[in-house]
Amino acid sequence: MPLRDVVSLPNPLVARLDAGLPLVIGGDAASGLIAHGANLEGVAPLGRLVREHPEVVTDYYGHEINAGADVLLALTDETMPRVLGQIGMAFRSAALTGTAIELALDAVAGAKRPVSVAGLLGSRWIAPVAAERITEEYAMHATRLSTSGCEVILARGISSEVFPHGAALAHTLRVAAIASACATQLPTWAVLETKDGERVADGDALEDAVRGAVEAGVHAVLFDVLTEAVAQTALGVGMKLGARVGVLLGADRDARHSVPTKAASTDGWVATCKRLVESGASIIGGGAGTTLVHIAGLSQVFGSFGARAAMHSGLVAGPIERQTSSE
Repeated sequence: MPLRDVVSLPNPLVARLDAGLPLVIGGDAASGLIAHGANLEGVAPLGRLVREHPEVVTDYYGHEINAGADVLLALTDETMPRVLGQIGMAFRSAALTGTAIELALDAVAGAKRPVSVAGLLGSRWIAPVAAERITEEYAMHATRLSTSGCEVILARGISSEVFPHGAALAHTLRVAAIASACATQLPTWAVLETKDGERVADGDALEDAVRGAVEAGVHAVLFDVLTEAVAQTALGVGMKLGARVGVLLGADRDARHSVPTKAASTDGWVATCKRLVESGASIIGGGAGTTLVHIAGLSQVFGSFGARAAMHSGLVAGPIERQTSSE
């Protein structure tokens, strides 16, 4: 069964992908915020930012839309109870999740082109201490994302940068995130981090991880990678298994999440993304170390969805110009 058939209800995001037009998704939010001047020090900085400085979140959402993102990532990865529990605010999880999404929806409402809101399920950095609580917490958070107005959920496990939590727990986290997101009946994009195109961060074979995500009912699989070679290998694995695929490409081979790159030019990075789309990626966005500059570069190549749709239908001739919400 094609992955798009598992979503029973009409969804604008699904319709865009079914039209055969690549979507630009936002980049590494923490890196982007730091590059934009936000202070993200300490524990659970994104969760605290939503609570203490919602105006900064609103401002960043607006800039990401203006940069050309078709899919705005709400800052919900650090509003899970286990993450907020580190700063004594687990009881604020529902409220802060709702706030992060509401701010995103408000930003999208002011855009003059189609932009969708995605919720993040699963923190890259923090794993629940008790494995038996994983499914319960992820299911609860997925429900909150669904009822708060998200159009799609990105489900992911922990990062290879914090792998010492153990392979078994990391595997459980990834599977629980995907299953919980799919259970909401919203389109789910599974995010699989891979360093070599052969194995995911928890050590499972990439082919097994993709197959498991497909069987769980995901709508797309996004590969979080650092190099074009790894991305091309991963895309091959995904397409062989019949998955709709996308790539979140890091700023360079040494990039780290939450550490913005200081590269003077993004031209090479954008050119790589273009080749990945030509190789079959239907969703493209920024991975580790990417900022608003990277997303703006993608938009200049692919244009906004509205411009691409007009070009695709023959309504527009010539180069596609990037549209922003300020037009």
